Amino acid sequence: MEITPEGVSRIQVKKLFGNAAGVLLVSTLLASCSRSDSNPAVVSGTIDTDEVHVASRYGGRVEKILAQEGDTLKAGQVIAELDAAELKARRDQATALVAELVAGPRKEEIEAARHDWESLTAQLELARADARRANELFASKTISDTEHDQAASRAQALEKSVAAAKSRCDLLLAGTRPERVAQARAQLPNREVATLLLPQHLWVRVYVPEPWLGHIKPGGRVKVKVDSFPNKEFEGAIEQIARAAEFTPRNVQTLEERIKQVFGVKLRLDNHEGLLRAGMSADVYFPNLPSNLKKTGAAN
Repeated sequence: MEITPEGVSRIQVKKLFGNAAGVLLVSTLLASCSRSDSNPAVVSGTIDTDEVHVASRYGGRVEKILAQEGDTLKAGQVIAELDAAELKARRDQATALVAELVAGPRKEEIEAARHDWESLTAQLELARADARRANELFASKTISDTEHDQAASRAQALEKSVAAAKSRCDLLLAGTRPERVAQARAQLPNREVATLLLPQHLWVRVYVPEPWLGHIKPGGRVKVKVDSFPNKEFEGAIEQIARAAEFTPRNVQTLEERIKQVFGVKLRLDNHEGLLRAGMSADVYFPNLPSNLKKTGAAN
């Protein structure tokens, strides 16, 4: 076989392009692997903060407001003052009630209770005597069933009245119980006075498609970015994953329909530098998700 100079040139060109193709293929695979590792799935949400609702221990009209919206507060700082006159009147009323309970019942109250008890006891004795006579007359068929039952019922009713009167008399003689004094001193809490925001307790809620649930779990770490600091990454942790879908199509029978379901995920943010604020839009990066799930998330 004769090889001409032109043939040698063609062989060299083929080898050259063949090697180039191999290098290109390897470079493409490496680039693909690099993109797969460094391009985590991304979803967006809005940063929010924990709240504390503060209420007054006692009722009353607000007299002064000593803190304005947006102020930074310290422990022990006064937020508002209530009308002292109204509180003083309520205090005096409660003090008088406590003093009355501590002093116990008056002699007149005890005597009245004892008189009621003795009067009812006398009526009971008379009713019992009537009931005995009614039994005798009923046995001789002199009175009807109705008259006999009425006599017995009246005696039973008076027995209960006498027992109640005796209990009241004994209570007055024993004085006021300690639990009644404690109840008079108690005050019910009033309505909310202010809502405090905790700037170091930030979180963001995002929504992820159903196929992601098998690859994320509470405590998992994520990266967070905000528009104010595009070149800075913040740390976050998965705090809560919703058990029910936020959006469910009417007919969930196919794979295409199932992946349309989204679940709320609450992420706790690390704000030790104090750079994050409630209301910021945040991009949350979930690492180590399979590439096919990233496409599913992007579609949602």
